[in-house]
Amino acid sequence: MSGCALILYCNCGHYDLVAGEVKARILSGLAQTDVQFEAVQDLCELAVRKDPRFKRWTETDGLKIIACFPRAVKWLFHAAGATLGEDVEFLNLRSEDVEKIIASLDGNEQPSESREEVLSGEKGDWTPWFPVIDYDRCKNCMQCLNFCLFGVYEVSEDGRVSVAKPANCKTNCPACARACPQRAIIFPKYTQSPINGDQVEELESGSTAKAGLSELANGDILENIRRHGKARKRFARDADRQGATTMQELCNKLDIPKEVLAALSPADMARLKQSSAPESSGGVEEQDP
Repeated sequence: MSGCALILYCNCGHYDLVAGEVKARILSGLAQTDVQFEAVQDLCELAVRKDPRFKRWTETDGLKIIACFPRAVKWLFHAAGATLGEDVEFLNLRSEDVEKIIASLDGNEQPSESREEVLSGEKGDWTPWFPVIDYDRCKNCMQCLNFCLFGVYEVSEDGRVSVAKPANCKTNCPACARACPQRAIIFPKYTQSPINGDQVEELESGSTAKAGLSELANGDILENIRRHGKARKRFARDADRQGATTMQELCNKLDIPKEVLAALSPADMARLKQSSAPESSGGVEEQDP
């Protein structure tokens, strides 16, 4: 704790990824600490809003962040338009022992405020499920842009793929991250490594996620999804057995919730068709708003 000037705590709202008892104990410890702290319901939700507090936090010397995986937090700050320094200390609610976290909080004998008063703001109506890009790993291959069914990605003015429309992302669908050859896409609310922001084990030489997906869908993932969606018989009893099997395997491989595939609208299908165009034409087309 030496040199710590501010503790930033994320309550990881919307998802039960951290036990309520753990969060309650840490909030109680924060209420007794000698160090200034700020507690927020959900950094993901604030990042989408590009909350101005992100830049203020990065300008604080001696910042300690109690949240999820450091890689996820770093790129959430980046998505919010702020850059974390090298001297930030991280404590991971999802992997570190709660006793270690509690012990790191220098406390007074009497709490300075109650747990109910420390959180800044309430959870919003929107569930903040969306991707953030790890630009230390991203090779700008545009596969996420071409693959995404819902127009989440666009190309920025500097030619980099970016998460332009996070609210378009379908809750609990990590398909684009599973399709990323460099494992550069993070969903902070996801349960599995490394998509949740945990450290990435280096890929074996010559292996890519793209190759595996192409084999799974017989070389044309998008066409299989498009054809299956048009038929409106996803996993129906009278659906073509081979087509249903392929879609079930694809759903399992990419961890796409069945309700996401079942809910594809005509507009989603139009975006899906457009997303496949750049690969065949060799260029990158803008997504429809």
